[in-house]
Amino acid sequence: MSLFDLERELTQSGKKQIAAEVPELIRRKQDEIYAALAEMEGGARPGRDRQRKKAGKIAAAASAAALIAVLGSGFVSPAMAQTMKQIPVVGGIFKLADELGLRTAEEQGLVSNPEAYDEHDGTVLKIREVVFDGTLLSFSLQREGGDFHGGISDYKEVRSGGESKIVYEKGAIKDAEMFVDGVAMKSFPGAYRPDLTWEPSADDDAVLFHVFNNSNGSVPNSTHLPDEFSLTLKITLEGFKDPFVITLPVHKQADRVTVTSGEQKTWNGLSMTVKELEFSPVSTILRLEVHADHEWTDAEKGNLLFEVVGSNGEKGNQIGGKGIYPDRKTVAFDIVLDRFKEAPESVTIKPFMPVFANPDAAFGGYALDENGEIRKHFMQELNMTVPVSRSRIDQLYRLQ
Repeated sequence: MSLFDLERELTQSGKKQIAAEVPELIRRKQDEIYAALAEMEGGARPGRDRQRKKAGKIAAAASAAALIAVLGSGFVSPAMAQTMKQIPVVGGIFKLADELGLRTAEEQGLVSNPEAYDEHDGTVLKIREVVFDGTLLSFSLQREGGDFHGGISDYKEVRSGGESKIVYEKGAIKDAEMFVDGVAMKSFPGAYRPDLTWEPSADDDAVLFHVFNNSNGSVPNSTHLPDEFSLTLKITLEGFKDPFVITLPVHKQADRVTVTSGEQKTWNGLSMTVKELEFSPVSTILRLEVHADHEWTDAEKGNLLFEVVGSNGEKGNQIGGKGIYPDRKTVAFDIVLDRFKEAPESVTIKPFMPVFANPDAAFGGYALDENGEIRKHFMQELNMTVPVSRSRIDQLYRLQ
């Protein structure tokens, strides 16, 4: 649809006075634009050039909000709906993320905007935002153009004859491979390679990627991402013959505070040692080790989890992590959490086992409480509280 056709259809639609419920996609984009308008009104008094730019942004955002309001009236033709999908999310993906660390990185100017991209058959994949604090690398990937009915992360599980398979929507990510200085990350030796994951974002056409670095490059069979490297991302989309390949430079953009502990507790055949805690404006990393007096069974593996709570009662929001078995009796945990809202004076680690819906089962669905949260069997005897330097962490958090 051309801009002329869009304007004509908007004009005709605006003359009709029939009220209809605003679709969720339109409501969300409308809210994003209004939020951006409110933010543009704040801040210090800009100079004349900045005032012009700011006025232009406000006018453009206000026009977009008016356009979306008309679209929300219910007169949305298929052509207009497709055009609507091409309106980008205002303010970037990080700004709308559920993770406080990503929003903080945006606010503190720790995010780089490489605009690195690749294009196939009129569809563009673009890396818009990147932040790397030395341990957690995060970046957003935006899909633009193309005739797609589903989001970039949409798929469904289809069961047939007792078997199941994953079916991806056209234009959805089927596979992602990362290269570090030209070397494929999946070829790195051992289980100590960095982990690459992705998840949906506030925009159906964008995803958030996380790459969790390893703690110590001196560990045998371990690969540690350097502070600066060339990242190459190879993305395979459903319906495309060739993968999209995007290359960009990455460098560490945030400092960290590392607290070494070594505190240990033993109970009921388990010995838990807290190795260290790492804080940055973007993330919190907990590293600990649990040794058992027996070999870990399949039922035990993956069912030992941890709740992390700051001294002010704030629970850590887990983003990811891994458990590695250096031997059959030991598990080394690296747990990735969002940053805390406020710098704590101490951090308490509370190990627990999830309660299964079937009390006699060791696998399957979990039992939920009245709030829809997993029921937890805490091992209070192993709880540990680690004191940290609140002033140093606060300085990190409030860096401007």
